[in-house]
Amino acid sequence: MLSVANAATTTADVPAALPVPAPSPSPSGPANPCGSILSIVTRPTVTTSVCPVRAGHLLIESGYAASTVTGTGGGVTASYPAALLHIGLSQNADLEITPPSFNRSSLGGSTVTGSSDTGIGAKWELGYTDKAVWGASAQVSAPTGTQAFSAGRTQYTANANWGYTLNAEFSLSGAFGFNSLAGMNANGQIQSYSAFIPSAYLAAALPNNAQMYGEYAYFSHAGPGLPAKSIVDFAYQRDFGPNVQFDVEYGFQPTTLNGQRLHYVGAGLSLMH
Repeated sequence: MLSVANAATTTADVPAALPVPAPSPSPSGPANPCGSILSIVTRPTVTTSVCPVRAGHLLIESGYAASTVTGTGGGVTASYPAALLHIGLSQNADLEITPPSFNRSSLGGSTVTGSSDTGIGAKWELGYTDKAVWGASAQVSAPTGTQAFSAGRTQYTANANWGYTLNAEFSLSGAFGFNSLAGMNANGQIQSYSAFIPSAYLAAALPNNAQMYGEYAYFSHAGPGLPAKSIVDFAYQRDFGPNVQFDVEYGFQPTTLNGQRLHYVGAGLSLMH
């Protein structure tokens, strides 16, 4: 306590304490580009989307596709509902389940129906900046389908996924896929094979929460003992509110394999909760 009698100065001479300035707010950093349904839905691209569904959310993708093979032994194969279920595990990871689809094929002049294989996997968003986002995904597919539409063996896929915003209108996305796949060889036997599948697409933003894109995908092997092939596809996607997305697409295989080529059309609906 200050003694007025003995102190060299009085309390009136003591300057008042200056207020301590509040610290400057730290920069919040770039916003996470993941979260919207447009950033999460994987269909109908070959490329796996980089963004997972966040914890507490569920996304169901579904669609219909009709593929036409031209050339000797050609025909049409229809597949639906081509579903993919995303279950959010955390803010940057989800669980992904691929239930079987129903298929109907007229390849080779005979009609065959059946179901495809079942898969389970996960996806992680690993980082982002104000322009880029990157992540990884993995999936295992079990041979649960009927003979005509099953790979016949367990298949494994690992992807490095990425996206980059060029400007307010255009963005690039892609994936590097490392795959252990299976299929029937020329002798009619099920055989495993490896395939490197890089892909990329350029998307253009449109009014009304929509976008269009063009994609190119390369498959280092089209099947057991087969050479490489390519797929080129185009699509229109539109969001109807934050939880519904519609898409329509067309794609083709410019590569001729065993005298055959392929083209396909499709449409899909995705719902997020």
